[in-house]
Formats: sequence, structure tokens, C-alpha cells
Amino acid sequence: MNKHTTFRVSALSLALFSALSYGEQAQQHDELETIIVSGEALSLPNQVITDAKQPRQPLPAHDGADYLKTIPGFSMVRKGGASGDPVFRGMAASRLTILNDGNLLFGGCGSRMDPPTAYLSPQSFDQIRVIKGPQSVLHLPANATVLFERNSYQLSESGFTTDTSLTLASAGRREINTDMTLGNTSGFVRVNAAKAKADNYKDGEGNEINSHYDRWSANAELAWTPDADSLLMLSLGSSDGEAAYADRTMDGSLFDRRQLSLKGRKDNLADWLTRLEGQLYFNHVDHVMDNYSLRDFTPSMMMPTPAAMNPDSYNRGGRIQADLAFGKLQTKVGLDASQNTHRNRMSMNQPMMPYQDKVRMEDGRFEQWGLFTELSYAYSDGLSLHGGVRVDDWQAWDSRLSLRKSMMMTIANPSYGQKRADTLTSGFVRMEQQSDNQTWYAGIGRAARFPDYWELLGNNRGGEDSASAFNTEAEITHQLDIGWIRNWQDIRLSLSGYYADISDFILLDKHNPMLPETVRNIDAHTFGGEASLTWQATTQWRVESSLAVSRGSNDSDNLALAQQPPVELRLSTAYQWQDWQFGALWRLVQRQDKVAQNQGTIVGLDTLPTAGFGVLSANAMWQPNSQWQVSLGIDNLLDKQYQEYLSKSAADIPGYVVSGRVHEPGRTLWAKVDYRF
Repeated sequence: MNKHTTFRVSALSLALFSALSYGEQAQQHDELETIIVSGEALSLPNQVITDAKQPRQPLPAHDGADYLKTIPGFSMVRKGGASGDPVFRGMAASRLTILNDGNLLFGGCGSRMDPPTAYLSPQSFDQIRVIKGPQSVLHLPANATVLFERNSYQLSESGFTTDTSLTLASAGRREINTDMTLGNTSGFVRVNAAKAKADNYKDGEGNEINSHYDRWSANAELAWTPDADSLLMLSLGSSDGEAAYADRTMDGSLFDRRQLSLKGRKDNLADWLTRLEGQLYFNHVDHVMDNYSLRDFTPSMMMPTPAAMNPDSYNRGGRIQADLAFGKLQTKVGLDASQNTHRNRMSMNQPMMPYQDKVRMEDGRFEQWGLFTELSYAYSDGLSLHGGVRVDDWQAWDSRLSLRKSMMMTIANPSYGQKRADTLTSGFVRMEQQSDNQTWYAGIGRAARFPDYWELLGNNRGGEDSASAFNTEAEITHQLDIGWIRNWQDIRLSLSGYYADISDFILLDKHNPMLPETVRNIDAHTFGGEASLTWQATTQWRVESSLAVSRGSNDSDNLALAQQPPVELRLSTAYQWQDWQFGALWRLVQRQDKVAQNQGTIVGLDTLPTAGFGVLSANAMWQPNSQWQVSLGIDNLLDKQYQEYLSKSAADIPGYVVSGRVHEPGRTLWAKVDYRF
């Protein structure tokens, strides 16, 4: 039976591993960086794959942002115990294209309480694929593309497989994940389910943080595989839960997601047509935030009565793609389309006027269709050329009758009923040279990004010359990516760098704490990179390190570009002894004083500098056989009190200590048991 691919390394090794080492180009479904039994890496430039089911350190939350944070270059905006916003090289929100097994997913909250990763349980996927920079046109233009993927191929024989894990940790955390497949050569049924629950965690000084959550998710796939070259699959998904937040006056009491997808694929139709695939999807997110379900209601001048908001988001879309082969030239051509409709209803006096009795009102709609082609040409001696072009047609409608600028001020919306349209072109070209022990690459990419819902319509924000931000210009990024990958007998080294020039970067300004932000376009540039070194000192000892640097400049205002993470260095070591592996991680983060106060993006604003810090963690893993794996860890071993620069400011919540940003968890003990059959 074709079981799900399993890769086994230590929790620490997986958390830190980012070294891209040269290997021969793998098969088409394994051609990116993959952790394998020996710890070697197969890679292509600017792309990383990681096994989502393996334990990680620090222990991430149940959703996607915390998992991504273990990959060098990623950071996270903390708001509580879950539902953080992922950030890559200082870029977040729609600057990252995030796909749930091919499905576009958008949250409903205008204040980013539910980013797309909040609805994803990473352990229900086989792998997480990250494409760094604008170096692909197969998906929507972005500074990085993050693909949460499940394998879907014909089984070689009849049988049943399961991959189940149980996690227990401090703060009353308990989590169970299971992934089961039953089928034969004609088809299979696959079911994923996850349940995660945690109480409030405590920071390094013992202060309790409003951060408890209770989430569940389930996904079912029914696949027909009449032969090895054919697939027709129906997928159904659902999730829900609740989460407390430390950065605002409301919590999330509903995160209801419903998803439906139909996927088809046919391989080897002709010598020149190697694959034809298509997908249709629909998902609906229903979200509720209120100030009474998960906390004791406390009347205030701004909210004297219990209040609730109930936005929802409908997403529909599809794509079709053909893979063509003409000798040394490999080409992918296709088209995709998506539609997003956002609605809202609210009550500022829930006991007297429940939001459930109100009609949902549409406030905005977005439609997109795109054409793309991407090619690769293999010259002799390991030299190859890669490139692509993408054209997207965007339309957006503003359906808001009025704009609520404060609790006491509502004004007419000057852009009510308006429609805007843009045709945007993106593309890239990249040269790669591979030899027996090294790879170098250099690429130039362009990403033309249409403003998202939160930038145009969210939170009643305005523009520089209008009370509405609906006419904010599209953002254009031109980026250079370079890298060198070197593999010696016991050492692997990876260096990657980037420089981006951004026209009409969409920036948020907070001029008045009582009013929404102002959205405006500026010129900016960013630069930085990642470096990784892995040394297999002996057959038992392994040493790893990674460095991530992100810098940015607001050229229009002659300021630092807001929301850039500080320099981060990770040092780790692991020792193998029989069935055991022991490891330690030292995470060092530099002071961040490059601050653009009250400027930022839809995921957060710069406030004050943060001090540098170092956090020491330890782990152990016992693997008695191929079926069982037990991982143990202590995160923040010395119970350090610290806060991340990108984390949101803590809200004044009765019963909790308020001190700057939302603090990180203190000492955390955890254990994870994995069973594979």
C-alpha cells in the first residue's frame, strides 16, 4: 500500500532545519526541500517543504501561523494563545498567498481575529510548501506562497493506514490529531480530525494571559482512482471553536468553517501533454466576536452593554492547468478564478437587540480571474532557465452605505455603490546552475497585488483624500532573489538574499487612537536574507544554526518601514543515543529600535522598541520502532519574560496585567506521542 510519506528527525532538527543542500532533482512530487530519515535535504532554489506532522520546538499552537514560525524568515503576530498572523520577511496578510489544499480561504473579521491560518490544522496535512519571493505565477501574486498540501495518489494495494498523535502541555493544553485512510487501487476514503484545547498560559513572571481556546476540525476525502494516471476526488471540510484574545476588548466565540472541493487529474494524455488537472471549491466562514461569552462582561464608556459582531465570508473559485513537455522545455499553462463576498451584522446591545435577529448586509465583493504560463528549460551541464507570466483581472464593489468612524460618529460612505477594476501583470525569470555539490541561483520577480478587503473596506478605514480607502492603488513589487547552496561531506551551507523595490506599498497610519487608520500608498524597499549551516560533527552529534535578517525603508517618509522583525539567530545541537535523541535550542533575537511609530499594516502597527532576548529550550525523542515516537520538551527553560516585536499591544482587560505587547509564554513542558500504522 502506498502509505503517506513519513520523515523522522528530532523535534529540534525539524524546527531549525532550513539548510538547502544540493541533491539530484527528485520526482515531480518530491522536488522541493524535504526532511528525510538521514537528515539530507533535496531542494530547489527558493522553495522549502516541511513535514507538518512532526513535533516542533517551541511547541506551536494548533493552527498554521505558529507552525510557519519554525521556518527561518517567518515571524508571527501574537494576539493570544492562537490565531496569530504569519509574517514572512516582514510581509503579511495578502502579501502571502495561503492555500488550503488548493483552496483560497479568507477570514471574516475586519480586525484580523481570524486570518486564514486560524482555520487550518497543520497536522491534518502531509506537508507545508513555501515558495519564497515572487518566483512562481501558478498562484496569486505574493511575496511568498504557502501551500498546505495533502497527497492524493492511487494506492498500490488494499489496506488501512493511520497516523495519530496526542499532545499534552502546560496551561492545560491537550490536543489529539488523527489521519486515517482506507482503500484499494480503485479509490480511497481519507478522514482527518483534530481537537485542541488550552487554558490561559502564564508569562515568565507568572502573569496570566487571556489566551484560552477550544477548537476542532474535520476533513473527509472520497477519491476514485481507476488507474495510476487518474484521480477524481470530492473533499468536505468543517471546523469551529472559540478563542480568547489578549489584544482587544472582544473574543472570538464562533469560527465556523464549511468547505467543499472537487478535484480532477489525468496524467500522460500524450507525449507532449503530461498532465491535465482542475479544481472547483467553495467555502464559507461564519465568525462571531463578542465581549461577554468568554470573559466577564464589564461595562465601559465605549461599550456600556454586551455587544457582538457577526461577519461572514463566502469564497468560490476554481482553476485548470495543463503541463506540457517539448524536449528540454517544460511548460505549465492555465487559468484560475475566485470570488469573495463579505457580509456583516452587529448589535451594540445584545440583550435587547440580538444580532441573530438582524439581516446580514453585504459590505463588499471581490472577483478575480487570471491567466498564467510558467516554463523551465534545461540546458546542458546543470544550467536551467525558469520563467513565467501572469495576468489578473480584478473587480471590487463597495456596498457600505455608511462608515462608522467611532462609537459616536457615523458618516455617509463617499464610495458607496462604486466599482473598481484593474488588470495587473506579474512574472519572473530565474537562472539556476547545479553541480555535484553546489547550486547557485538568481531571479527577478514582479508581483502586482490588488488591495485586499481589509485595506479597501475593513474597519471603516479612510484614505488620504477621502473618508473611504476604496480607491487605494495596487501594490507593485520588483524583487531580486539570489542564493548559493554548498554541500561538503559533513557540512551543508545555504545563503539566500533578496532586495525588493515596492511601488505604492499599502501603509496604514494611526493619527488618532479613537478613529480608524488612514490607508495610503508609499514607495518602499526591503532587503535581507537567511543563512543556514548544518554540521554533522560525528555520527551521533549534529549542530545546526540559522540566521534571518529583514530590513525595510519607507522612502516616501524617510522612515524605517513598519512591521519589520528583528534579526534572529538560532543555534541547536542534537545527540543520538540508540533509540533516543536529545537536543537543545538557543534562540537569540536582537533589540528592535527601527520603529515607525503608529505606522504599519492591517496585521499590526509599530509602537515602541523591544529589547533583545535569548530563550533556551530542550527536547528529547524516543523512537522504539517505526510505529511509535515519543517526544518531550521544555520550552523557555529559564522562564524568561519577553515579548516579540511584531506582537499586538495588550488590551486593558479586567483581571489581567497590562504591560506593553502581549507577552510570550513562560516555561512550557510538553509531550507528544505519535503512532503510525
